[in-house]
Amino acid sequence: MTIVQFFQKYDGRFVDYDHVWGFQCVDLMRQFVKELYGVNPYAAIPQTGAAKNIFNNFIENRYFKKIYNSPTNMPQKGDLVFWGFYPFVTGWAGHVAICSEASLMTMVTFDQNYPTGQPCKYVRHSYKGVLGWLKKK
Repeated sequence: MTIVQFFQKYDGRFVDYDHVWGFQCVDLMRQFVKELYGVNPYAAIPQTGAAKNIFNNFIENRYFKKIYNSPTNMPQKGDLVFWGFYPFVTGWAGHVAICSEASLMTMVTFDQNYPTGQPCKYVRHSYKGVLGWLKKK
């Protein structure tokens, strides 16, 4: 499966990977890691709480490397983009989405539960609140 095929498969749908908290942004991330890379998503990206905590506590491993957001870099298609708490952008848990395309000023990501309660869809974002992203090695 390609990244575009994954986006097409889930566009307009809900994903509940863990069947615990309902349709969360982290569920979409885990489903993506499983389907695209064929690895256990909990081994590749350990669960350490909400989306912002997953990024903040992530230690580079054989699957992903951690890249911090800066004014001179941008994610690439398939990178997992993480937001921390940022008023009027994310809730207390932060957010994670999958990069579809990016420039230095904006990006389009494939999101679930953004805004709250929404199914998977493409969303244009600025970099407000972006902590960084995980890139597949």
